Order: sequence, then structure tokens, then C-alpha cells
Amino acid sequence: MTSAFVNPSWMPHSVGEAGRAGDATADDLLSGRAWSHLLDGLRQASEVVLADHGRYNAADMAAGFRHLLVLLGIGLDNALREESGSVLAVKPSSVDAIYKWGMDCPDCIYTGSSLRGGETYRLWGNRGTARYVGLQSMAGMASSANVLLDELDLGPNGEVDLILSAERQEGNWLEIADDATALVVRHFFYDWDTEVASSLNIERIGAKRDKAERPEEDPQAVVARQLIALGDFVVANLEFFLQFARPEKPNSFNAPLDGTAMGAAAENRPVIGSWEIAPDEALVLEVSPPQGLYWSYSLGNPWWETIDYGSHQSSLNGHQASADDDGILRTVIAHQDPGVANWLDTAGHSVGPIILRCVRTETAPVPTIRRITFSELDRSVPANTRRVTPAEREATMAARRLAVSKRFSR
Repeated sequence: MTSAFVNPSWMPHSVGEAGRAGDATADDLLSGRAWSHLLDGLRQASEVVLADHGRYNAADMAAGFRHLLVLLGIGLDNALREESGSVLAVKPSSVDAIYKWGMDCPDCIYTGSSLRGGETYRLWGNRGTARYVGLQSMAGMASSANVLLDELDLGPNGEVDLILSAERQEGNWLEIADDATALVVRHFFYDWDTEVASSLNIERIGAKRDKAERPEEDPQAVVARQLIALGDFVVANLEFFLQFARPEKPNSFNAPLDGTAMGAAAENRPVIGSWEIAPDEALVLEVSPPQGLYWSYSLGNPWWETIDYGSHQSSLNGHQASADDDGILRTVIAHQDPGVANWLDTAGHSVGPIILRCVRTETAPVPTIRRITFSELDRSVPANTRRVTPAEREATMAARRLAVSKRFSR
């Protein structure tokens, strides 16, 4: 991938790009300086996790150190795949049900392909049946264009065929920038049991004749640069999300966020909040569900990882959640099952972020939050708020585990 743009150090792609954009030399590898920089970064990151250990419980602290391994793995994945010389293809990203950062969406599969500015591509295949399938062309962190597959002219059975280029094309077309770096494909699922992801292929069909070939780099310098960038990424990503969009006080939400400057899809308006409860407490969230294509709640741990949504009901979307007769969606955050259908399970964590994602909806409402003792719960929600039996909960969780297992093959 060639581009004048270099991703900031908290972005995973910075590790891959560093091989062509960094300034370290072979001497930095052979002297051990690059490796020492990586180890120093890991040590610094561990100090960040330990800094507030008095505030966090055992589950939080264990997840913090596990998250450092996750960030290391994601950075390694980007470094190794950048140099793999693999065939151009639409492939899964490094984010899945295990590797998480930045509150990835529990309803989503993220896929995509590398791009090069000045070239022309054909994307074809089948739309699948996911609630939302969106394409986004990127130049580093900057978004060049967004389109839903449903906004294109598709075949009678969901066949997809479009051109990606800088120059406008007849028919289905997605604009890419002169310094394009990537195509991002997002699938948001509502019904986890039945909806199917797209099946897409990509090929390069044209390039600028005057486009200069990427110069060969000293392989020792490439590795040195990526080791340095990997250490920087682990620290920068951890610190960035510990501060990102944090409300002024716990158990509150910010106004809807425009995240396009950091690579988010233009139609996504997340409402970001934080939650914090003691072992004997619960939170009651109330909101009028937004009307539109897609919305969901997702709960995270202190390190901005979505809580394991296959083993815990830590997320709910517009298909899974149940509004009350008055049209209000009431959701309970608690450490133990409250018997309320709309339960968000903390998985033993004490604090973290929560996001109400609103994608192509008429509104992006800000929920209210009430902090109560767990024993007060029955008096704090209406009698007609939907309840579930232990058997019904277990059936729901069995279905979640199966759906997540099928969604991610590894």
C-alpha cells in the first residue's frame, strides 16, 4: 500500500505502513535499538494498566493485561500481512470476537481490501442478507466516499458489480482518492441466526501509466521500522481510548458524535457514555428507540473492548431488544441476571464505556441513566417490562454462542 498519508500511531495500520514510511535503518535492527523500543513500549503500556489498579476489580485488571496481548497481536497482524505479498482480495480485518479494540460493534463483520491511489478496481459478488452492508473508501484515516450496497443497482438475486476509481464511471461507482489506501466493508447483522454476510471479490483493472513503482526497501530497515511502530501502537492505542469521548461523570452520555475524522462511517452517529456500578447495584437506561436502518447498545470493559458478546448478553440491537408498551426501551446493566429481557451483562467488570450506535436513523437520542441498588430493580421498572425465565435466558445465550461461532471461523 503506498500513500503520502501515514496513519497516526494509535491506528493498527500504522504498523504496516511504517515499513515504507518510517526513518529507522538496518543499524537500528542490528544494534537491538528497534527491539528495545518495542519492549520499552510494552513496559510503558503495562504501567498505564497498573496506574489505576486501586479503582479496578480483578476482572478489570486481568482484562487490561490481556488487552495488551490483543493490541500486540493486532499490530503484529498488520505488520506481517503488509509484507506478505498476498493476492488482492476482500478479507476479514484483524478485529473479531477475540481481537477487540476501540469498542468494535458486536453485530458487525469488518472486511476490506488494500487500495492504491490512481488505480481502478472492479468489485463484484453477492450482497448477502445482512441488515446493513456499507462500503467506505479510505485515504489513511480520511474517508473518501460511503455507499450502502442497497443504494446501488443490484441484480435480482443481490448480485453486486461496481467500479472503484478517482474518475466518475457509468453505472455503479465508488470514488477513491488519489492517495487511496483501503476499502472498508461493514456488515451489521440484526437477526444473528439467519442473516448472511456478503461474498465479494475485487480485482485491479487499470492504473495510471505514470504511476511510479514503489522503491525497494532494505528488509532490515523495514523490520526495524515496524518493531518501533508496534511499540508505539500498543501505547498510543491504549492511551487514546482511555481518554476518548469520556463523559465528565460516570453513568452519563455525551451528545451524538461525528466520528468521520477518525475513519467512522458518515452515517454512524454513536452516542457514547460510561457506566460504573458496585456489586450490589444496577443501572436502568431509558430511551425512545431511534427509527431507521440500524441501532444497538454495546457494553465495554475499562480498556474499550466490547465485553464478550458470545458468552454474555453484553449487547442488544433493534431486532433483539423489546420496548415497553409506552414505546420506551428500558435496559438494565447489572452484574447478575435481573430477569429483565433487556439485560446488559457486565461479565464481572466494574466500569467501562457504553455506546448507542445509530446508523441511518432519524434521531440519535441520548438515554437517561438511573443508578439503583439491585434489590430496588422490581420497583424501578414497569410491571409490563418484558421478563424472561432462566430457561429462556439459557436458550438465548445458546443461540448467541452458536451465532458468534459461525460468524467468525477462527
